[in-house]
Formats: sequence, structure tokens, C-alpha cells
Amino acid sequence: IPHLHGMLAFAYEQCHLLDEAEAAARHALSLQRKEPWAQHALAHVMLTQGRIDEGVAFLEGVRDTWTDLNSFMDTHLWWHMALFYLSQGRFEAALAAYDDHCWTQSRDYSQDQVGAVSLLARLDLAGVDVGSRWNDLAEYLAVRAGDVVQPFLSLQYLFGLARAGRPEADQLLAAIRRAAVEAPDFARPTWRDVALPAAEGLVAHARGDYPAALRGLRAALPRLAEVGGSHAQRDLFDQIILDALIRSDRLSDAQQMLE
Repeated sequence: IPHLHGMLAFAYEQCHLLDEAEAAARHALSLQRKEPWAQHALAHVMLTQGRIDEGVAFLEGVRDTWTDLNSFMDTHLWWHMALFYLSQGRFEAALAAYDDHCWTQSRDYSQDQVGAVSLLARLDLAGVDVGSRWNDLAEYLAVRAGDVVQPFLSLQYLFGLARAGRPEADQLLAAIRRAAVEAPDFARPTWRDVALPAAEGLVAHARGDYPAALRGLRAALPRLAEVGGSHAQRDLFDQIILDALIRSDRLSDAQQMLE
């Protein structure tokens, strides 16, 4: 069953078992070339191991199979392609992936929205001129002003709204503060100790207060896995911390983080 092995590959990757992940993904693909979860897991492995050129070649080599997929699967595979392009310094190709694939389908769907936020943020951090894209994206994020269903999603809605200068960012930050007090017992520590400081750090970064961004994000970082998302998705928060270090002129800390 190719899909089983593709999903197993992703589980292995999230447990840092990269050799097992690659073996399971390649077995799935040997059974069925069009197995998007196996393609996705292998992209994760290659990104984690810095196999950037190989990752581009692999995804471009299977791109013809990306047909009849739901919007998340299609846009997310393109999201991974864009991360490889960014790592190669091919900024125009990464921006084209955003415009032509990652933000073209179900713009009211949570997964498409956070994929767009995180890719646009990475382009921004890399110094790419993204024009009015934050404002366009925020038009669709505005309805999320009270959305605290899952912290991983809420944090990215929040950053997108704050980056666009929307007042809904303050509304969502207030909702996260309430969740830190009112969430069910099993979820409250994550909202209180991880999501809230991360949220405050993200808003601070979007508004140019880099010392405050560092305080919030660094407090959350050791337990960030609790909010959800994959390693590759949560890497955005590390990149924002790195950017805040550089903008705060804490270059020794930035150099150590890069190492």
C-alpha cells in the first residue's frame, strides 16, 4: 500500500529517523510514482540534510504527477519546492511559486493560508521585495481574528496580520492571551507557556521591536514543538529569531545560531 509507506516516511522524518524515512519514501515511490506523501517526506529529508540541488531535481522530476490533488497537497509540495529555490538563491523562482501555485487555490482554507504566510515571511526575510502581497494575504486572514483552534495556525495568522499592519492582529493576540487562561487543562500550558510568548514575539518583530521579539520567541523556542507543525514549518520561527538578532546588532549570537 504505497500511501501507508508514504505516511510512515513522514512519521519517521518527524522522529528524526531520516534514513528510515528515506527508505520508506523510496519504497512507496517504487510501488507508485504518484504518491505525494512519499514525495513530501523525501523533500523533508533532503531539506533537513541540506541536499538542496538534489531536492530541486527530485521535485521537478515528479512535478508532472501533481494532478487531481487537494489544495493543501498541491500547494504544500510547491511550498517545499519554493524552499529549495530559496536555498539556491533563486528568489524569482520562489516568488513565482508563491504567485502561481502556493497562493492560487483555496484562499479561505487554513492550510493554504499558513503556507502562504510562512513562504511570504521567508521571502521577506531573504530580502525579496514582496510588494503588496502581505496586504492581499491579510484580506483573507482577517476572519481569523478570533481563531484559537490550534496554536500553530494562530501564530501564523497573527504574524501575517501584524506584518500587514492590520488591527485584527491585536484582536487575535488578545484571543491568544485568553486561551492562555481559559483553554482546557490539557492545552492550557502550551497556550500559556509557548504560544503566548511566541505570539508576543511575532507581533514585536512585525512592528520592529526586535529586543521584545527575541524575549518572546526565545522563551517559546525550547518547547515550540508543542504548538504543532513540522520541523520545516517551525524553522520559520528560528529564522525570525535570527533576523531579530541581526537587526538588534547581536552579531555574535547570530553567528552562533548560523553555525
